[in-house]
Amino acid sequence: MARGDAQDGDARGGAAGFAPALPGALEEQWKAISGHVGGLPDEAFAAPSALPGWTTAELVLHTARSALTLSAALRGDPAPGLARGSTPSLAGGSAGGSGGGPAGGSGAESSLARTGGAPLVTAADYLAGTGARAGAIAATVRDLAAGQAPEAVRVAFRDAAAGAAADLARLPPDEIADRLVITPGGRMRLGEFLLTRAVEAVVHGLDLGVPPARPALKTVVRLFTSMLAQRAPGHAVELRVPPFSAVQIVEGPRHTRGTPPNVVEADPAAFVLIATGRLAWEAALADGRIRASGERADLRFLLPLLA
Repeated sequence: MARGDAQDGDARGGAAGFAPALPGALEEQWKAISGHVGGLPDEAFAAPSALPGWTTAELVLHTARSALTLSAALRGDPAPGLARGSTPSLAGGSAGGSGGGPAGGSGAESSLARTGGAPLVTAADYLAGTGARAGAIAATVRDLAAGQAPEAVRVAFRDAAAGAAADLARLPPDEIADRLVITPGGRMRLGEFLLTRAVEAVVHGLDLGVPPARPALKTVVRLFTSMLAQRAPGHAVELRVPPFSAVQIVEGPRHTRGTPPNVVEADPAAFVLIATGRLAWEAALADGRIRASGERADLRFLLPLLA
């Protein structure tokens, strides 16, 4: 494991926590998706995507909504919308914030006041709850995609991503991690919510055939290895996803020196695909994207993390 990747950006919340570079990593990933989407031929948008049951247009608009949801959270509107038949925008205002004011104004304050002292939702909590919202999410996006011209879909993603990046850029960097926002999953620290936006951008980027930008991929890998360590705490298996993360998981004897008896090593993108149910463990073993040794190195009982 490269020492720099193992240690940089861990000042807050451990390896899976908020890193100051996260907003920039997210913007870089959005730009990669935007470039890919901008180059797709018109006929590709109506074609099935790699995500079963979704067309490419639906998947692009869903990923755009992920960015819009961030802009909405910054100004206290938990229900972003895309305008049908035109360049999608946030309900009640532009992506830059209602009335041209700064993100996170009085709307955010009143929304937080309404939630009172509700427990804060973590990134892991939010992601675990996406399954319960999947049906409603799919129905909304299919309705939005119906009749949308390919160019409108391209512009939708470009504007949503650029607007969210601009909204983040307006915030003082030292306020981003702990700022409280209202999200579709509940009240969260902005740093935690940004982790979920990185997951959406990396995972759906892969669905669209976009190689992940390295900083965003690092963020998602570290979050997922941390979630696995929480799901199966212990020291019997060493999980390595070089060059980004290495954790010990699964109950059993602690290994202290020499070669661990149970080791799983995965390529970063393959690890993300397996963790989200897009790649079968057996297939990844067969083609070498995962390498497992030791009698306890079969992690299928823990996967997928997100379904």
